[in-house]
Amino acid sequence: MTGRLVAGGPGDGHFLEIMASSAERRFQALVLAPVRRVQRRLNGVAWAEAGIVPVWAAATACVAARLLMRGGALWVLPVFLVAGLVGWWLRARGRSVSIQHAAVLADRSANAGGLLLTCLERPAGEWELSVNQFAQAVRPPQLRWHLPAGALAGAVLFLAAGLLLPLPPPTVRPRNAAASSMVAAVQAKAEALAREEPLGAPMEEELRRLAEEAAEGRFDSTDWEAVDGVEKRLAERAAEAAAELAGAAEAARELEEALTAAGSAEGASLEREQLERALMGLGGEGEQGGEGAQDAQARASAQAAGPLDQISDLRKTLERRQGQLAERFGQGNANQPGQGPGQRRSGTSGKSAGTPGKEGEGEGEGEGQKGQAGQSGHASRSVKEGSGSGVARGGGSQPLVFGDEAEMDPERLKFQPLPAGQGGEAGALWGLRAAEPPKDGVPGALPPAVRGPSAQGEAAPGHSSTPLLPRNRDLVKRYFGGP
Repeated sequence: MTGRLVAGGPGDGHFLEIMASSAERRFQALVLAPVRRVQRRLNGVAWAEAGIVPVWAAATACVAARLLMRGGALWVLPVFLVAGLVGWWLRARGRSVSIQHAAVLADRSANAGGLLLTCLERPAGEWELSVNQFAQAVRPPQLRWHLPAGALAGAVLFLAAGLLLPLPPPTVRPRNAAASSMVAAVQAKAEALAREEPLGAPMEEELRRLAEEAAEGRFDSTDWEAVDGVEKRLAERAAEAAAELAGAAEAARELEEALTAAGSAEGASLEREQLERALMGLGGEGEQGGEGAQDAQARASAQAAGPLDQISDLRKTLERRQGQLAERFGQGNANQPGQGPGQRRSGTSGKSAGTPGKEGEGEGEGEGQKGQAGQSGHASRSVKEGSGSGVARGGGSQPLVFGDEAEMDPERLKFQPLPAGQGGEAGALWGLRAAEPPKDGVPGALPPAVRGPSAQGEAAPGHSSTPLLPRNRDLVKRYFGGP
């Protein structure tokens, strides 16, 4: 067997393969093992440094999503975490350390003089013993791994604290009471107007937006301007609807009076046609409001074509609707329920007219003069009291009234002397030096008492008679002159 092996029998190839594999294992164990240890250390530090930014970004995004989205952040957290891991892998892939770079560092740490690098390219041969010694002398490099490790640990702790700590209660902005009451009042007016005619989609959307802004506490100056504009448009449309209701009620009243007076059939038919035209004009804008407005219009038309009691009920209904609309929009006594335009005109003319020989009918009793009309005196006395009327009260608007120029009574400013002992006597007025006040139109002499008391003192001469001291004589000559 030995001769076969020496002579190169068929088992030589297998023996050589065994020898080659054993040499490869020795090379892996002695040379490549310390080099790969150095490579793993370098790659670990490089990967840790590359993951600082992606991990912190993912952790911050997760915590911010939980604070902002609250209940809806559960499905967003995995997305942020996966994105952070992908970014970490992409950054670390470009920073991986190669085996050649690790071998250079290992050769330098063992002071092998390039022998380890040579063994990576060619067999060791006779230098195998030296290579083994240098490989055992390889030391791991000194790396600054505390900074990236601390940064990654801080990111993990921050993420855990942000996900586990309880959320603060949601901040609720204080509601503006004035804005809420204003919006509620405008909505009430809109509901009252919606019973007469449709508001339209734009106005309904604007009212809904204003209600949401007031409920969330975000009512600003722009919203105040918007609510003022909506209120103005509602008032204009309410005035138009009130005018149409007033016209329809007046037409119903005239038809009722014509039927009550048992007039001619031609006159009754003419009044009925006017009422039908007024009702058609009243329901023209309500045709788009739905079936309720159409049904009301049909019932009103049927009542207009019916007997006297139905026409009377129609008139009362129209006046009641007009009064409700006027009460909601603050139009005051001008549009009270049960008072039609004819009654208002007759009542106004009856109150404003006066008869000669009687006092004027107004607020101030006894202010009117006999022999004049009821409108005599100041024009402001004809302004009536009540809600919605007057100069500065009520919801309605009244013209500013100016009367005649007020006359001044000269007797009220007539000169009257003061009572005795209270300044009427000239001698009792101390300190007057300019002139004596006239008494009964005649100027008097100035008594000694008026001049006031004089200061009492000694009659001896002063210091002017004594000679000046030498130190003062030159000063007096300098400023005043003299010998």
